[in-house]
Amino acid sequence: MTDYEISIYLTLIAKGPMAAKELSEESGVPYSRIYNILTQLEKEKKWIHKEEESRPSRYFAKSPDEALVIAKNQYNETFDDHSKTIIHNLNPIYQSHDTPIKIALYIHRGRNVCLNRSLALINLARTSLYLCTTNYEFLDIFHDSIKKARARGVTDIRVLVEEETIKQHKDILLEYSEIAEIRYRDQLFGTSLVIDEGEKAFIVLSQKFFEKMSYFGVVTDHIAFGPAANYYFSYLYDTASEFKP
Repeated sequence: MTDYEISIYLTLIAKGPMAAKELSEESGVPYSRIYNILTQLEKEKKWIHKEEESRPSRYFAKSPDEALVIAKNQYNETFDDHSKTIIHNLNPIYQSHDTPIKIALYIHRGRNVCLNRSLALINLARTSLYLCTTNYEFLDIFHDSIKKARARGVTDIRVLVEEETIKQHKDILLEYSEIAEIRYRDQLFGTSLVIDEGEKAFIVLSQKFFEKMSYFGVVTDHIAFGPAANYYFSYLYDTASEFKP
């Protein structure tokens, strides 16, 4: 907003409805400019409205909370339009160079380290929590933390397990069914946690070396890691079978 627009809006907030001439005097906005600025505030920014019935017409300020919602929606619309233009025009140019990107890939080693990282992620969840695992032990360990997440308002909780888990560990799945939606399928590997629709993600892989199980947790600071993990989980989950207690 311009200084004149701010001055007009604050004057209407502080002193109430006014006609253009009075508003010019109170706000310090030149009378020669007042109607153009009032039109912008009314028609474009929609922060004020005009009372047509009175003569001369009076102008009213919309409440600050309503004005902020309007401004936010307008910003989002403008941002979306500009984003589409940028992606449409600049992405092909950027991709034509085939330039490799250096990113930081973090490897967490050890069972306890991976478990602690996973539990910390569960505790950060605000709106959604998606768990895919082939590890019964992880299911058991995560249960209490996921139950607490549900209690604090995380309502979108989904659990995806191997078909073998349905047959061998139905007891823990019955406990999960009280707080989460559960599905199962074949061809899963490892463990993945995705929270808040891809805001953060963590992947745990395990491999037996010399008769001892080793655990590797993987995370990266690349902005696409979480959304990609969320997309892949959704693909697996949508094509899985529903667990019915």
